[in-house]
Amino acid sequence: MNAMRRRRLSPGITLSLLTGLLIAGFGLRLHRLGDKSVWWDEGLAAWTARQSLAATANWTAHDVHPPLYFWLLHFWRLFSGDTEFGLRLLSVLIGVLTVAAAYLLGRTVGGRHPGLLAALLMAVSRFDITWSQEMRMYALAALLAALALWAAIRVWERGHILYWLAYILFITAGLYTLYLSVSVLVVVNLVWLFWALPRAANRQRELIYWSTFQAIALILFAPWLAYALPRIPTWSSAAPVSPVDFIKIYWTALTVGIPLDVGRYAGWTLPVLAIFVGGTAVLLWQGRGKNQARNVWLFVIGLLFPAAVVYAVSLPKETFFYAPPVAPRYLIIFLAAYTALLAWGMVRLAGRRRLAALALTTVVVYTAWVGLRSYHRGRVLLDDYKSLAMTIEAYKRPSDSVILFTDTDWPIFAYHYPDEWRGVPHAWQITPPVADDYLAPIWEAGDGVWLVVTPYAGVSDPQGEMSNWLAERAAAVTAYAYEDKALYFYARTAARAALLQTLADGAEPRFAKTAVLPHWRLAGYDQAVADARSGDVVHLFLYGQGEETTASVGLVDGDGAVWQETAVTLPAADSLARQQIDLLISPDTPSGSYHFFVRDDAGAPVQLGAVTLRQKQKAILTAADVTVANRLDADFDADIRLVGYDIETESPQPGGVVYLTLYWQAREPITQRYKVFTHLLGKVYNANSDNFLWGQQDNEPVNNTRPTTTWRSGEIIVDSYAIPIDAQAPFGAYQIEIGLYDSATGVRLPLAAGGDHLILGDVAIGD
Repeated sequence: MNAMRRRRLSPGITLSLLTGLLIAGFGLRLHRLGDKSVWWDEGLAAWTARQSLAATANWTAHDVHPPLYFWLLHFWRLFSGDTEFGLRLLSVLIGVLTVAAAYLLGRTVGGRHPGLLAALLMAVSRFDITWSQEMRMYALAALLAALALWAAIRVWERGHILYWLAYILFITAGLYTLYLSVSVLVVVNLVWLFWALPRAANRQRELIYWSTFQAIALILFAPWLAYALPRIPTWSSAAPVSPVDFIKIYWTALTVGIPLDVGRYAGWTLPVLAIFVGGTAVLLWQGRGKNQARNVWLFVIGLLFPAAVVYAVSLPKETFFYAPPVAPRYLIIFLAAYTALLAWGMVRLAGRRRLAALALTTVVVYTAWVGLRSYHRGRVLLDDYKSLAMTIEAYKRPSDSVILFTDTDWPIFAYHYPDEWRGVPHAWQITPPVADDYLAPIWEAGDGVWLVVTPYAGVSDPQGEMSNWLAERAAAVTAYAYEDKALYFYARTAARAALLQTLADGAEPRFAKTAVLPHWRLAGYDQAVADARSGDVVHLFLYGQGEETTASVGLVDGDGAVWQETAVTLPAADSLARQQIDLLISPDTPSGSYHFFVRDDAGAPVQLGAVTLRQKQKAILTAADVTVANRLDADFDADIRLVGYDIETESPQPGGVVYLTLYWQAREPITQRYKVFTHLLGKVYNANSDNFLWGQQDNEPVNNTRPTTTWRSGEIIVDSYAIPIDAQAPFGAYQIEIGLYDSATGVRLPLAAGGDHLILGDVAIGD
């Protein structure tokens, strides 16, 4: 007993250690919080949070998630604002509370040592950190599940009314956060039914009490369920996954937080599995017939049951209202149960052996660190719609309309541009009558139209009917380029055309900076992002006035060395004007911290905003490093050469794929991003595609990972494609057609010898 007392942690030491873990967990969740672009679901969450509470409830009823998180985000944004950092900070705080909840759960079942160890494991869990840095409801669902499990245990142990109320609160809030939270209710009731009820001193009284409080939670959730059930969409996007693969994904997500390349992490996750199974077995052996076994089974069933539900729901089926693809994020709900059970088992496995405890902790924590160590480096804030939206806001008049074409990425655009806009449905095929029906009422209602052309527009409108319709009627047109997107303004009236380059009322630079340039006075600047990668185009916006002049703009590193310096034209302006500067970051620019600069009238560089560059290039491949089966040396404009190609030799079948490899080379650095199109053309007309096309794959080179702006002079780009073959394709001879095009405009890149495409070798489909 004396030895055990000496090993106990005092309340003061426990509080200090827990505080340190909470601070560490907060730091890991706060680090680079705003340094990642908003993705589709986050954009949707931000858009929803801007709506009224009633509108949010109506929208979520038509979606697949309840409204509680979105309601919280609605009020949170009134305090935080709409920045990536501010909106995600709510999830950070929820994640820190989950670290505390893991401690509470571990301590309740095992004491202070398991509690602190559970908090440590939660603090460094990449799984929880990831969703604590997202505008989504999963971190909140994990917190509420942990607290509901804790409250259930306290109810079984003490039965105090405060614990009952806490249980009802956390269960009900969980149901209003994530529908899968019903699994918490099911797990708790299963353990109660098979363990707590049979051991109750007064089973009838226990049954009445328990049933009453479960009914209260369900009654509180019933109004929402009655409202939402008739509105939840019916759709399925699931793809089959084997049970073994699902278990591997689940375990890898729990241990290292990365549900991809699970085989790569098996060397780390399997030892943790051995520790987990061994610790759980010891707990069950030591707790036979005791409440300890009840709590162990609560955690074990909690880990297994929702996983089974997620797997069953994700199976493709024809008669189920919602079948999502397997997504490990749904399994985060019982992450606290995993950390508490693992920590508890480790403490029991180690016993009084401190070296054993240290060894077990080192294995588990280092495994978590294996997943975490590369996590923050991968967070990059890209200029997706930022510069584009800033340009609209700088020039738009109240009488102008904004059209997003197409609306595939509408939540991301809506996040960056919160004002009113219209979207062209991505499923539409644009013909002249469709363009006229859609655009005519918008055109007549205002003085001009802003058309945001996304990379998906070329699929819906390969002939450019939307832009043609507007251009034919416009008094003036202005165009702005943003990598794979384009922004056009079409002025309807002469009066609006006269204001093309005049800033809107109240438009001014976010960053003030005064300097006298040659014949031009700088007043300030804007920049959308502070991170870039080699091969990116970085947009800088200068504000000022004066005579039309040429200025020198570029980057300067910390040692004062100048990079990417280029001459730009600044417009003549009697009042404040805005000029967009597009700086292409050379693929050879080294990683590091830089500043934009513009030279003043004395030739000295005036530093503007900072930017961090990351070089992403690998070793260059030259012509001597590759073997090309079919040599072409076909030159396109923009200094692009197709050196040659390879095509599979075996005859593919309808419904299969044709494997094609293209070998590109840049004669000089390329300043424009282009997509590659690969078409499988047959001799038989395809009624479904309304042409002779029986297969197609379009993307930027190397599966979108090597944009043409990243190519270095003389470098060979090995670009592979798997062209899907229509299942109805008839047997026979086909040809492969390839080329490049500007994804924003759909305009193909010409060949130096004429034409805009190449026909490669024949392919035989079928026998």
